[in-house]
Amino acid sequence: MADFIDYSRRNRTPSPTDNAGQSHGQGDNNPFSDGGDVEHESGVAQQRPGGRGHHFDVEYQHTAAPEEGQHQASGTDNGAFFDPEFPEAAQADGDLEIVWFPHVVARYPSIGKIGKLRVQFRQTVSFGLTIGALGLVLVAAFAHYLNPFKKRRPHVGTDREYERRITGERLSGRPQYYSEFWGYRCDEHDIVTEGGWILKAHRISDPRRAGPPGHPVILQHGILCNSSHFFLCEERSMAFWLVDQGYDVWVTNIRANFNAGHTEYNDWDPRYWAWGLKELALDLRDVVEFISGATGSPRVAYVGHSQGSGSMYLALSPGICPELGNKLSSFTAIGPSVYAGPVLRKFPFSLMRQFRSRKWWSFVFGIREFIPAIGLFQKYLPAFWFGHLGYVVFHFLFGFSDTMWARRHKPKIFRSLPMPTSSELLYWYMASFSHRGCIFDPRVQEPWFPRTFPRHTVIGGSLDMLVLARPLFARLEKFERNVDIVHAVELEGYEHLDFIFGTDAYRTTYPLIHETIQSSLTDSERNPEMAERR
Repeated sequence: MADFIDYSRRNRTPSPTDNAGQSHGQGDNNPFSDGGDVEHESGVAQQRPGGRGHHFDVEYQHTAAPEEGQHQASGTDNGAFFDPEFPEAAQADGDLEIVWFPHVVARYPSIGKIGKLRVQFRQTVSFGLTIGALGLVLVAAFAHYLNPFKKRRPHVGTDREYERRITGERLSGRPQYYSEFWGYRCDEHDIVTEGGWILKAHRISDPRRAGPPGHPVILQHGILCNSSHFFLCEERSMAFWLVDQGYDVWVTNIRANFNAGHTEYNDWDPRYWAWGLKELALDLRDVVEFISGATGSPRVAYVGHSQGSGSMYLALSPGICPELGNKLSSFTAIGPSVYAGPVLRKFPFSLMRQFRSRKWWSFVFGIREFIPAIGLFQKYLPAFWFGHLGYVVFHFLFGFSDTMWARRHKPKIFRSLPMPTSSELLYWYMASFSHRGCIFDPRVQEPWFPRTFPRHTVIGGSLDMLVLARPLFARLEKFERNVDIVHAVELEGYEHLDFIFGTDAYRTTYPLIHETIQSSLTDSERNPEMAERR
């Protein structure tokens, strides 16, 4: 089992100074005030310890030295980075505004016949350019994977009996299949957002368990993924594990997953794909409200992996929908995409991030789906071959390895990775996030988050090269006084996907989620007397 460093060891008994601070903060209308009790919409008063976020001791112990064969090169700068010159008009000594590209789709004009021909021509050019680039990436990926001189990390092999067994599963991309295979029930729901996008949500329950459902928990996936990734580790899957703890588990998706449509536009229309991270953050408000209404629970727990956590951080910030924090009992961020990791400065991302102009990005990568050739390969190639091919490519792109996984899971994981997503979303990651190094302005010394922010846990990995957790730990400890930290943990030897697919994740990651949820619940929420609404 992987060791971990818990950065959140602190005395939970409020000191007299804390109590004084609470009294002083009550009645303050400033959303960043270090307030006392905060009453959310359910009418339940939640205690806000004074100086939230300042009372956990950050242990700046670095984990064990990299093993021989680890993909991290000696001397690589893996610290947080930030380019104050992006955009160029920003002053070096001033606050840098969050760089967003607004998509007010309702104001976009309709596309006539000539416009449709132009769009199709541009997409055809884009398809040719991207399939050629994809071919080059495939060649480079296999050359990297088959390199006999490349140092490799040894397979951990924490549970050999589990890793060697044969389950009889087929390679499916459907959560319903895995749920039924392991004896659970999966109900699919359609969530219609304010903008008309339809999001698929999968509600998991155990028909063998009597009694009403427990506290609702939302699981939100990362970029290029879908909800099926929480079901791929057999009975050790995160969704099933949380159901076994008595929770009412909802596994949600972003736009376009599982061919979810729109109330007005089809997937040919560029307006269907006109969205970025800000729009995904706004969608979370509709997701939470739908699940809260379906379950009858005024508050829900939220667990986000990668982009699923980054979008929630953004949603809870001022200017988006900070009031959403009143509807969350807790927020657990796993591999949070707040600070960019060093992999985004390496090839091919080092080339992609040069396309700061939306005009040239759209010319190369199109204005609809990002690299649609991937979706065609996924649809027509046998699942086994596509899964192994996907692992080779992602191993090259992101440095992912299977050292913590049961190797039979690889084709299942990459059977549904990557998923079709918006070219505009990837444009934001390359043109803004990869340059800024953070979804917020890290130079701002005022809190990012208001006092409505729910109880919080952050889980990072010492070998995660895609996003960085340590700068976020430091930020929470130094500036975010409104954030009540339950755990801030770095898992030794964990990469970006190991929190979900690691063979021992059910011993390292899942209990932290469970503890966070339980620490935030009231007595009535622990024992809900509610009827299930279908």
